[in-house]
Amino acid sequence: MSLIEKAFAARTHEVEWSGIRIMFAMADEIPDVVNLGIGQPDFDTPEFIRQAAKEALDEGFTRYPPAKGFYDLRQAIAEKLKRENRLSLDPDTEIFVSVGAMQGIFNTCLHMLESGDEVIVIDPGYDYYSQIRLFGGLPVRVPVYEENRFKVDPDDIRKAVTAKTKLMIINTPSNPTGAMFDAESLEGIARIAQKENIYVLSDEPYEHIVFDGREHVSIGAMEGMKDLTISAYTLSKSYAMTGWRVGYVAAPKPLIDEMEKLMEHMVSGVTAMAQRAALAAIRADQQCVRDMVAEYEKRRRIVYDGLNAIENVSCIMPESTFYAFPNIKKTGLGSWDLAKKLVKEQQVAVVPGSIFGNMGEGFLRVSFAADEAKLREGILRIKKGVESLKS
Repeated sequence: MSLIEKAFAARTHEVEWSGIRIMFAMADEIPDVVNLGIGQPDFDTPEFIRQAAKEALDEGFTRYPPAKGFYDLRQAIAEKLKRENRLSLDPDTEIFVSVGAMQGIFNTCLHMLESGDEVIVIDPGYDYYSQIRLFGGLPVRVPVYEENRFKVDPDDIRKAVTAKTKLMIINTPSNPTGAMFDAESLEGIARIAQKENIYVLSDEPYEHIVFDGREHVSIGAMEGMKDLTISAYTLSKSYAMTGWRVGYVAAPKPLIDEMEKLMEHMVSGVTAMAQRAALAAIRADQQCVRDMVAEYEKRRRIVYDGLNAIENVSCIMPESTFYAFPNIKKTGLGSWDLAKKLVKEQQVAVVPGSIFGNMGEGFLRVSFAADEAKLREGILRIKKGVESLKS
């Protein structure tokens, strides 16, 4: 151990390297790889949003922004939340512009968790474990099952609640499974939160990427939940703005105040020019979002049909996001072993399901945020890799 490593705070050792990044580092070393793992849109940011950023530079938006975000952007966010999410919030006191949704999640854990606090998470689900552990929290896994289309049963959450439960994190539409939690399930979770006085961090980055006429529901809009809910959003997925790093948090005033205070000490604020681009995106007629979702819907069918045509692989139809979560248990290989075999021997990158929790073992995450030609070629390579297991 080096001298500098000996000086590290112990808490940093609770933070693990991202399994997704490990997988992609492996893929980056392989020529002509087809990457069906990465969780970002393959579309360019719409031109009118890019133009707004260019105009902002010319208009002098090159100085420190307000720590909480420009007021007109917070106003536009409040209008959007009222219109789309049925959340009534004060842009002055209950909205915080963040560096993507990830900062909102990180700051919520930072401000709310103390050593020994338990946090309920869904398994398989997005990896919140490092943020929880960094601040002394203890993740408590609640399983979801393929036979229930990976939807959470509120009774399973109820059984996981203890006197130490401080927070529960829900992610709907869900990464990696593509599941959506319906209003009935969310009402069940809301009743538990209110009865036990547990806060809910609702992570909603895929709110617009839903299919078959489904409607996304925000738990914070349910009766009695406004003061118990922290809702995290981002422009990354809906507007193909992953690199712009703009998101926002809707939460009670005391938590927003804490986020604003810490922002001054962390990064001062979200990049001014990026905030002006975000304002243009939120105020637009949203046709760009509808166009991208329509394309994802076409790709979803290609992936669903292609995966289910592979022997020993099965896949339910994802209800949302741009991910499929195929079951590969009949291949006889674990998810990491199969993913490594596919990238090394077939030059196709997917994400092992075990990255997303114990219940993710036996599955892969396949992204359809790629054009049709890459999807068809990637599925063909997966098929060849699985078929090679028989020889």
